[in-house]
Amino acid sequence: MPTFAACVPAEAPTLPERWRAVGLMIPFVRQQLDVGEFIYDSSLPGVRATVYGLESGAIDLLITETETYRLSGPHGSPRGCTALGHKFLPSNSWLPKDAVCVGETPLGGILMQWWKTAASDGRNKWHLYKKANRLPWRMILPAPSNDPPVIGDYAITYFPTFKPLEATNLTQLRDFCVANAKKTNISAAAAKTARDLIVPDANGEAERLNRIQALIPGLTHQACSRTPPPRWPNQFFTTATISPISYQWSPYPSVVYYDWGEQATQVAVMHKTHASPLVPELISILKNGIGYSLERLPNDRFVCMASNPGLVRPDWMAAAGCECKGVIERNPDFGPDESSQIRACPVKEKPNRVNWAWYTTQGRPILFMEPAAYGNGVNIADYHLWIPGMKVPQTDLELPGQCSNPVGAGVPPSAMSSCSDCHTIAK
Repeated sequence: MPTFAACVPAEAPTLPERWRAVGLMIPFVRQQLDVGEFIYDSSLPGVRATVYGLESGAIDLLITETETYRLSGPHGSPRGCTALGHKFLPSNSWLPKDAVCVGETPLGGILMQWWKTAASDGRNKWHLYKKANRLPWRMILPAPSNDPPVIGDYAITYFPTFKPLEATNLTQLRDFCVANAKKTNISAAAAKTARDLIVPDANGEAERLNRIQALIPGLTHQACSRTPPPRWPNQFFTTATISPISYQWSPYPSVVYYDWGEQATQVAVMHKTHASPLVPELISILKNGIGYSLERLPNDRFVCMASNPGLVRPDWMAAAGCECKGVIERNPDFGPDESSQIRACPVKEKPNRVNWAWYTTQGRPILFMEPAAYGNGVNIADYHLWIPGMKVPQTDLELPGQCSNPVGAGVPPSAMSSCSDCHTIAK
């Protein structure tokens, strides 16, 4: 069970005065994955943000406190500069003073400090920092943001590289742009995000591919054509850290039992973050066609609500048309000696919405996330122990007594039609 220990130290980490980071960036909607390189220098202050689309396009920006410039030419020796206007501000303070460290627990075998901050609407922003060096490993945002610039355009950003620098060339680049910048065109001036500025460039195609491999070795989109969607086994057991949408809650150490056979049940038991021994906080039980949620009340009693769609289908990724957006082949930063795939799963009848599913090519789950989710539920699952084929006793899959007389009688099928590709729903 991925339990949480207290944060030591408990003070929020600060970023170096100068740093370089590489980001694997996953968008809010069904679009391509991007790879970014970020170089920050507090003496300017400024940041160079270079973003390569995994399928096409690139943008190279120099962001200062007074101007945003688009750089052109080879990355190592830009030859042109275009002033885009005062679009973004460089940022080197990612954790505000009221950030809370909810605890330490491993992710992918690496001990992490899990920090959360509140968005203006009360949803969670998640910041994971490596315990060993107190530098960022992952950022998950509930909505697009200009802070930090460019990175805030994405739902999830992983940082396989984040390291301090002794010096940068950003001051020289700024001086070059101040002296030589051209005025931008109308469309670029109207762009509101860095992703809006990404454009295909036939002349830069070879550099785009080479730079992606240099920044995140083994990451390709081409390998998707030979990577089928994973299928859940008919029975499995897994443990996970499941993170809630609302800031008032912290991640739940969880276990999940699944049986697609005669018992046709999926049970997820989510526990209080710091309780020892473990204390259940929320239990989700999905039967064929209907789902139940047992929630702990302030008086410590549980109430059962019939308010969810039913059991998840084992072939849900194929049924939902989950599209492979990238494959990472044996990169040690993303798993020892294994390859993985990242899939965008469209929500039926809502083409702009997407769920992200990250699995090894052998079918072991790594991450599931519903970006920009609202409500009091959960939207992120980080998986740990995975035992495919494990069949649990019938008693572990039975409905508890509270659900013999639940609140509600299930959600009408018409209201759950967007879930029907992945879940069983009532007829």
